[in-house]
Amino acid sequence: MGQCISQGQSEFQQPRNMLQARGEFLGSDLRVMFNNPVYSDIIITCKDGGVLYGSKLLLAARSDVFANLFLKSNNDKKTTNNDDYISFPEFNSKTLLIILEYLYMGNITMETLTLNNVVEAYFAADYFLLIQLEDMIISFLDNALKCSADNCLAAKLLTQATEFMLPSTDDILYRTLYKCLIVTPLETINFGILNHEGLQFILSPKDIETEEFASPEYGVFRYIILWAANKISQDVVAYFESLLPTSDQAEHLDVLQLDRLRRAHEINHYKSKELYESIFPVISSLLKCVDFKLIHPSILANIIEPLDFVSSEILIDAFRHQTKLPPGVGPKRNRGIITAKPGNLKLQWDQYAHGPNIFVLENNTVLKSRSKKSEFARTTLPIRGNDIYEWDIIIEEDCKYFWIGVCAERRFEVNYSNWLGGEIYGYTLGSNGSLAHNRGSNNEKSLKNSIIYGTKFGKNSCITVHLDMGNRTLSFSINGVKYGDAFTDLPCEVYPAVSLKKPGKVRISLHKKII
Repeated sequence: MGQCISQGQSEFQQPRNMLQARGEFLGSDLRVMFNNPVYSDIIITCKDGGVLYGSKLLLAARSDVFANLFLKSNNDKKTTNNDDYISFPEFNSKTLLIILEYLYMGNITMETLTLNNVVEAYFAADYFLLIQLEDMIISFLDNALKCSADNCLAAKLLTQATEFMLPSTDDILYRTLYKCLIVTPLETINFGILNHEGLQFILSPKDIETEEFASPEYGVFRYIILWAANKISQDVVAYFESLLPTSDQAEHLDVLQLDRLRRAHEINHYKSKELYESIFPVISSLLKCVDFKLIHPSILANIIEPLDFVSSEILIDAFRHQTKLPPGVGPKRNRGIITAKPGNLKLQWDQYAHGPNIFVLENNTVLKSRSKKSEFARTTLPIRGNDIYEWDIIIEEDCKYFWIGVCAERRFEVNYSNWLGGEIYGYTLGSNGSLAHNRGSNNEKSLKNSIIYGTKFGKNSCITVHLDMGNRTLSFSINGVKYGDAFTDLPCEVYPAVSLKKPGKVRISLHKKII
């Protein structure tokens, strides 16, 4: 038998001496009884060989499952089962300790519940029909996922969960993990973490209340191939990585890069086909989850089609779909709608949505300009819906004019080389204290017919942007002083944006309220 994690008699004598008289505090007495062989009439053996101690009558009174195990009905008279041992080979001792703690104390401690046992603890709570304990565990999990900087955490827990039960959105644990995973780019999840059931669960269509999916559809296809290649060897992963550029790279290939890629496909055609036969049994069901209609025709033609992994019928259907789109409307990149929300707002400047002389630095949180005239940049995710958003723009190096606010893109031809305040899609506050929207590209220096708002600002200033999408209003705080509404009737979808020239440098971050 494995190591006993219960506490012996001597360990309980000292705490008892610290208490007042026996019976004075029920919670203290139950804590002394918890997993104590002195007050036990049942020994519980576990999957890992550990043993726990409990009281049959207390456990039966607190759990229907234990009541069915310990009490037998005989002519309406309940009698206890005489067995002194019971075994739960499904669960480890640390997991069953959580169950016992809850049944004895009505609560659990964070020292007992950890990320290492949270999945098994949830399924144990489900096994023993302890709904309130399930809620406690899900609350712990949800908070842990939101606070964790580990992009792979939810994937690790999903893989663990599939060992207990097939994934289903009917289960709250799987829904919690799913909602975290769909806003996590797949390329940030190590290939060896997700198993087949977990990956298929993430990619299969869902009918739950969320529309977001962080990975572009081409990124989904690429991840499936590399995930399967990882099951063969790292050499195979490297081979397919050479033929499958990342999503950002694939969308910005120039003519020379496309030509090199086509030649690489031609040279390696037979090797790709040979490897496909090796990984086809693994990826066949997963490729059915990919919506090729969401992938740009250039990527379909130059990257996916040469692999011969996708049938010509599916590709033709995708091409046909895209030819039917209205003029000027490109295909969506992602399934569902990618949008920022207060709970998952990640403020990063878009690597490809800025003027040619603006540089994106420090994990996409800083902009530095080397342009003689004002250019602008925006963040990655659009904001829509009815929530309130707040973020800070910190000016680290001054320039003659800074313009801070939001921009729209839908239905506009956006030119990042222009001053944002002069455009119809720009809503900005300038460092000269004026507001600018659709003012004209040549009127940046002029205050004629402009609205003065707040006060001037410059180096080391912190501008807080307050965006109320429910009322479609935009207001600003300058160095902690909040002013009224600057703009109303905003578009239904906007991006945080700034306009600057050299030597300007700004940093973006979530606004942290002082409590």
